[in-house]
Amino acid sequence: MGKPTKIARPAKRVVASLCLLPLLYACGTETQPRLTDAGPRPAKIDSRSTERLGKSGALLVATGRQSFEGSLPVRCAVHEGTGLQVNLRTGDPDLPAVAVRVEELNGSGPHRGRLFVTGRSRTGALASSTGEVSLKLQDGNPAEGSFAGTYEGAAGRGSVEGRFRGCSLDALSR
Repeated sequence: MGKPTKIARPAKRVVASLCLLPLLYACGTETQPRLTDAGPRPAKIDSRSTERLGKSGALLVATGRQSFEGSLPVRCAVHEGTGLQVNLRTGDPDLPAVAVRVEELNGSGPHRGRLFVTGRSRTGALASSTGEVSLKLQDGNPAEGSFAGTYEGAAGRGSVEGRFRGCSLDALSR
C-alpha cells in the first residue's frame, strides 16, 4: 500500500461532502420546541410583586414559546352580556397578548374559563393558542382578581399566571 492515488482523494471529498448534506439541509428549517412531555415550567408570580399593581393594572407571567414577565395595562369588557373578558396586551407586537374569557360571571369567587394567547410562530407569523384557565374574582369597585392556566396550539405550549386590579363590573350587574 502506498500513497493514495489522485483519484481516491476526490472520492473522499465527495463522500465527506455528501455526509454533510443532511446537516446543511436542516439549517434554517423550523424545529420542534425542545420541551419535555410535561411542557415548560409553570408560570408563577412572586407574591411580593402584587404591590406593583397600584389602583389599576396587571401582572403577567407567561412561560413557553410565548414568554413574558412584567406589569401591563388591563382592559376588562362584558362578554356576550353575561360574561367577562380580561385583555392583557404588552404593546409590543413581538410579545404575547393574553385574553381570559368567562362565559357567565356569577359574582365573586372561582370561575372556569378559556385562555387565548396570541404570539409569534417560529417563522414570525401571528399565531394563536388556546387553553383552560381558572379565574378567582374578588368583589369591589373596581374589582380585582387572579388567574392561572395552560395553553397549546400554533403559538406554542405554555402556562400563564396573572393578577389584575381595576376592572369595572358595573355593566355586568345591570
